[in-house]
Amino acid sequence: MKTLLNELRLIEHYLLSDAKDGESFLFEAKMILQPELKEQVYWQQKTYQAVRDYGRKQLKNEINNIHETLFNTEAHQSFRQKVMRLFRK
Repeated sequence: MKTLLNELRLIEHYLLSDAKDGESFLFEAKMILQPELKEQVYWQQKTYQAVRDYGRKQLKNEINNIHETLFNTEAHQSFRQKVMRLFRK
């Protein structure tokens, strides 16, 4: 179990660090020698991408809901008019 946590920590460091350091190059060499490690990195990348995509989708939905509330309800008509005046020219 402890080796799995260490491996996960190494994978996360590799995927989330911006700078390529000696550890990153060593890790890339390990991936060449251990195809199962390369596969784990692939699936971890896919997981991170799915989480990012989900977060973006949630944020987009929130923004759309706010837009609908501010621009399409009678209570916020004056706000809508003020915003529209800003963009008239």
